[in-house]
Amino acid sequence: MAHKNNLKKTRYDNIYELEMSNGKINYIAKFIHNNERFAGRNLTKIFGVTTAALADKKLDWIRIKLSEGVDVFNRKSNKVQDLLFNYLDTRSDTYNKRSRIAYNKHIKPIIGHLLITKVTREHFNTIKMNMENLGLASATIKKIKTILNPIFNEAFEDEIIKRNVLKSVKMGSDIVKPKLTDRLNEPLIQAARKIYNTSLLEENDYNLFFLISTMCIRRFGEIAALQYEDIINGVVNVRYETIKSDKKQHLKSIVEQYPLPKEVLDIIGTEKKSGKLFKHYYRTYMDRYASMIENKAGLDCKLLAKEFPIRSHDNRNFITSIMSKKYGIDYVGIACLSHTKEKSNVNVRYHSIEYEDREEVYNGYWEILRGSD
Repeated sequence: MAHKNNLKKTRYDNIYELEMSNGKINYIAKFIHNNERFAGRNLTKIFGVTTAALADKKLDWIRIKLSEGVDVFNRKSNKVQDLLFNYLDTRSDTYNKRSRIAYNKHIKPIIGHLLITKVTREHFNTIKMNMENLGLASATIKKIKTILNPIFNEAFEDEIIKRNVLKSVKMGSDIVKPKLTDRLNEPLIQAARKIYNTSLLEENDYNLFFLISTMCIRRFGEIAALQYEDIINGVVNVRYETIKSDKKQHLKSIVEQYPLPKEVLDIIGTEKKSGKLFKHYYRTYMDRYASMIENKAGLDCKLLAKEFPIRSHDNRNFITSIMSKKYGIDYVGIACLSHTKEKSNVNVRYHSIEYEDREEVYNGYWEILRGSD
């Protein structure tokens, strides 16, 4: 919590008041012990003291414990590397591993050895410039900010740093992703069919995952959360907690339905099962999908695709571009991409789209992927 005003002296030596932005008063101790200077310790936050008198008594106890060699503040290193590694150890093994690779390549040489209090905007600009000189994609550069944001936010909340300099740094986000047609040298229908046919040949359970992404245009995080119980008579009942949406818009657990194509149903089979369809973390599927596109699909890409490669999110662009010729871009967005009418310039005649309308768009797209124009 950021503070509102400067420290105010109390009638107790070494104890100060600090008004926080929420109006509450915290009590801060500033003192020297055994020639070590303690510039400021928030006794309210650390020990829960609620008055200046209690803070003074706690400070007496602190001095005794420090003399006994007890680290009452549980002081930890504020070096960027230590803070980051402590945070990554709380995340999944996959995210931890990927982030450490990016850290070692791009972050460590510039700021890994620094205290977080010493990191400036210029350091981040140096990291960004170095990555740009390596020809790395905008999305890759932006991930550096994603990796570091949690520790800088926490350092600010803990009043270790006075401001989060990372907030004012743009790393990759200022570059607009080119259109799909600007990244491909071939018709979109031809490219979409290549991805569909390549997905069919992937081993289980990657083929199932990729086909749902390619044919049903669902986000990877949502697909990874699918359970067998969500599928009834070949129709997926989308649970609210699995989608990326505005919480205020949905009051029911089931917010949407979409059909599954025969290719997917054939892989799932008719045997009754329960639990999650997919055993891996969704990032595992993202990596495998990227490898499939680059090494197996045989897409005819332009130079721009090197910086902005074709990825799973482009499946949404494929269906929108291909099916909008018949139905209109807003209609396809609402029918198949979970767009609300507030998110598009939708005409009033698209106010209500029934499940049968959604199914019609999907069936038309599937026939195109299978090779029927």
